[in-house]
Amino acid sequence: MKYFPFIRGKQFDLAALTELAQRQLISPAIVPVVEPVKDSPGLTKMGTAFTKAQLPLAIITNPQVGNYGLLAQPTHVIALASPLLEARYFEPENHGQITIAQTVAQAQLLRRQSGIKLVPNTAVTRQLGLSKAVFLDDRFTIWGHNEDYRLVQDELYQFAPDQLPGIGFSDYPLTSGHYSEQGYPQRAVALHLVYPHQGRLRLHHFVSVNNDDYTNPQGKFFEAAAQLAPWLATQPQADSFGLRALIDLAATQHFPGMGVLRKLQLMHHLEILDRFLSV
Repeated sequence: MKYFPFIRGKQFDLAALTELAQRQLISPAIVPVVEPVKDSPGLTKMGTAFTKAQLPLAIITNPQVGNYGLLAQPTHVIALASPLLEARYFEPENHGQITIAQTVAQAQLLRRQSGIKLVPNTAVTRQLGLSKAVFLDDRFTIWGHNEDYRLVQDELYQFAPDQLPGIGFSDYPLTSGHYSEQGYPQRAVALHLVYPHQGRLRLHHFVSVNNDDYTNPQGKFFEAAAQLAPWLATQPQADSFGLRALIDLAATQHFPGMGVLRKLQLMHHLEILDRFLSV
């Protein structure tokens, strides 16, 4: 069983993947599926890091979101040589090593295709009996406002691997399948961290306290991050490079910006998923 995180290639997500590969914090059990959205040097830097580390990485060569796919000749193109893979959204006559079906009808047409099929996780697609199927879920809970994560601070995220169908599972880590170029101002800062618990994965939300207005994101980060060290003491299995980096930022009272916070949360997420699969 492998994990195929579906990641839109924004700046700090690319940076998270690059650092994970450079630091050898993940194994071949993690196969990121990256959809390029901008013509960014971070793309080729990431590709180089994964190639050097000999870690699998799938690049979508017919992206459907962002402006990368609209460019006739992008400046930053990743050379798809082993261990890198080509992924493609479904096309009747053109398949990648990983083919992404967005509907049941598309999934049905992949029955005779030999490569990996990344398909929606529905009762119908599971009944198709596809070989080399990876099932994609849109499982991250999106609230209208960050402060709403205080309503359900801890929730089930993932069942044990032996309870899952297919050769692998996929999701949009720490976000949803809906793509947006930019985020929106929020009154609260929320940090989202997965952790193993009784053979499953759970997701804990750490939310700032003083959320009456849109000011002082730095102070709100410190409020949310102050909860991390005490929580880690009760959940030592949640330890990771990304989590330790967040705790260090809180300890030194340094706010690096929301992009870096996203990067460290994604690093934590993938490191924990890698460990979850190796148990």
